[in-house]
Amino acid sequence: MNIIVGNAWPYANGPLHLGRIAVWLPGDIIARYHRLMGDEVIFLSGTDCHGTPVTMRAKDEGITPLEATIKYHAEFKKCFASLGFSFDIFEKTHSEYHEEKVKEFILELYNKGYIYDKVIEQTYCENCNEFLSDRYVEGKCPHCKELVSEDQCENCSELIDYEDLLEKRCKLCGNETIEKETRHLFFSLSNFENDVRRLLIRQKGWRENAQNIVKRYLDEGLRDKAVTRDFNWGVDVPLEGYEDKKIFVWIEAVMGYLTASMKALEGKDEDWKDYWQGEDSRVYFVHGKDNIPFHTVIFPAILAGLGVKNPNLRVISSEYLKLEGKNFSSVKNWAIWADYIVENYNVDEFRYYLTLNSPEVKDTDFTWRDFINVSNRDLVNNFSNFTKKVLTEIEENYKSNVPKGIISKELKDEILNLYFDIGDYIEEGHFKNALIDIMNFIKKANREYDNKEKNTYEALQVIVNLTNLLEPFIPMTCEKLRVALSLDEPIWSYIEKKEGKISNIDPLFEKLDRKRASDEIKRLKDEKN
Repeated sequence: MNIIVGNAWPYANGPLHLGRIAVWLPGDIIARYHRLMGDEVIFLSGTDCHGTPVTMRAKDEGITPLEATIKYHAEFKKCFASLGFSFDIFEKTHSEYHEEKVKEFILELYNKGYIYDKVIEQTYCENCNEFLSDRYVEGKCPHCKELVSEDQCENCSELIDYEDLLEKRCKLCGNETIEKETRHLFFSLSNFENDVRRLLIRQKGWRENAQNIVKRYLDEGLRDKAVTRDFNWGVDVPLEGYEDKKIFVWIEAVMGYLTASMKALEGKDEDWKDYWQGEDSRVYFVHGKDNIPFHTVIFPAILAGLGVKNPNLRVISSEYLKLEGKNFSSVKNWAIWADYIVENYNVDEFRYYLTLNSPEVKDTDFTWRDFINVSNRDLVNNFSNFTKKVLTEIEENYKSNVPKGIISKELKDEILNLYFDIGDYIEEGHFKNALIDIMNFIKKANREYDNKEKNTYEALQVIVNLTNLLEPFIPMTCEKLRVALSLDEPIWSYIEKKEGKISNIDPLFEKLDRKRASDEIKRLKDEKN
């Protein structure tokens, strides 16, 4: 099976914090699982380099947008690698390959009549003497009347064309704006209403937030969107008369999923479209709820316009992770930064806790106290202690050799069923349930090992299969355990180790002092801006 796992692309406008990592982690879990299944996987993402957020950050730092792109792209790659994200390709939108392919797609859509010219009135600041990009315009949402300063209303999640804002003002000088005529290209999103509707009807396992937002868009009717903008940072428009404009980041960035998959297949005798359509393909989009319209309405319409029909699309759209009861905020420095995690903790502790506490269907809260309690309970007292007991037993009483024995049919069937159940949970986006089932299985094995006559051979086979079952979730720990057990590469199938040497190892996880919770909270408050 051909699998694409597309994680949302972070803007090159600042470091990554735990709130963002939490909604992207499912992508790595899915990709690792499908590789274990023997599927052909392209796990992709990249740095979103263009658009006003990048230029604004660059201006704040006193560097150019290009310098900001280089800086944060390198930082993102290092961050994701340190957190165990197994991307097959991590690209950036500011690259010759991406930009040339985007131009080809724009021309194809234009030649098919899906992109057209239109003269419109656009927001203009007479005081600043320039057309204003959306990030430099603020006003009230036309749907809920709340103040909006970005291209999506945080209150009602509606995508906003900034020309539709009410009571607009220039964010640069604070003056009221006027409307002035200019010519732009538009994408005929309204032509693809039936394609989006069919996708919604055929969807499998979409989370409720995605279904509700798509239904609302369809009920209100899809509206065409501007493809070009007056800006000096982005992809050039491949048509005459638009030399002073750039391709809007909303259409250019989502095309990154296509350009990255195409680049990943360079040199291989495979058609990129085979990964995007057909019965033997599946596409996962992994992102936060603020990105739902781009992945469920806009991008499917673009795919249809490019001739990619009936994609088997699964949407993993998380809600928000909070921090100690408050929203993560880069501006206020109310955050746990990725580099801090890597430097001060076992990364798999965070992967485990973020999965167990994932905002799958509602907002969840990261608290240091709960993180430490859960880590100590599940990873130390349960998993690590069980593993250490069994391996120490083998070292002391069997001279580090695999004990002779057989595994009962009952236990073997239980492990086999666990593979099926966990696989289904992962494919359906229920990662929390998957971990709960695995941990309950470990607890049971631990109790039986302590309370019944020890069957060290069976206990060893439990650990051997846990290196597969937990691989998508805590891969670095599983790799350490596989080395000790002299196991081959992981596979999503029951395995049994019948002979050979076993190495004892240090405990997989160390107990965390509960006092660290109060220390971490104090550090948060002290560093808050």
